[in-house]
Amino acid sequence: MQCGLSTACFFPMETTRALEEICNTEVKLVELFFNTFCELEDGYVDRLQLILRQNHMKVSAVHPFTSMMEPFFFSSPYLSRQEDGMQLYRRYFEVCRALEAPILVFHGQYQNTNYPFEQYCKNYDTLRQLGKNYGVSLCQENVARCKCGFSENIRKLREWTDDRAEFVLDLKQERRAENNLDEMFLAMNGKIRHVHISDFSQDYDCLPPGEGKENWPEIVNRLRQQPCDSMVVELYRDGFQDTMQLVNAAAVVNACLKP
Repeated sequence: MQCGLSTACFFPMETTRALEEICNTEVKLVELFFNTFCELEDGYVDRLQLILRQNHMKVSAVHPFTSMMEPFFFSSPYLSRQEDGMQLYRRYFEVCRALEAPILVFHGQYQNTNYPFEQYCKNYDTLRQLGKNYGVSLCQENVARCKCGFSENIRKLREWTDDRAEFVLDLKQERRAENNLDEMFLAMNGKIRHVHISDFSQDYDCLPPGEGKENWPEIVNRLRQQPCDSMVVELYRDGFQDTMQLVNAAAVVNACLKP
């Protein structure tokens, strides 16, 4: 396990440029946040592959730009929407396979979506199985505006998928949902595959690791007990000053990962 950076930190910088920005540092692990449809085209994916190969970079996960559409596709009784959603996400899985990314991040159903949560869980499981056909894990993230931002729904998702669900743990989203981190660790226990990390202070809930109050040795020790493959620093652009600040943040966490 190691800590890298997400290209999302550099939004609205174009994705290949954000990747090149990270490649110019010592960091060798990246989460690729896609931003629009043209970035799913073969030529664009080829450019990403070339940059990754030339810089000996590894992709920890891919994040879709269509997360806000997931309730539209996968929490709808309109079957043609679900079918179209499956075809769109099939393309994401193809891209993940091409980039050797083991994980696709999934937000899922909103809190206020009027659709049976049990059926959403079944739809997630169907999409999860499609991903497995491409060698990709579809990992549910605990996003505060979504139902799976809360530990009780994580438990229901596990129950209603016969414990096949896997997870991305996002620390800032956990803070924004005003949840108890211990409860989320317990709800996701044994199934955390990837982590979005950030720090916090009394005034800010999304800071570079090492610049706030988070106990990183403790967090890392807890993640060692999970099947966690990777973690990335994921901040908003107003949460840091320059790229070296991100590199130093990742270094703080990687230092805790050393034996």
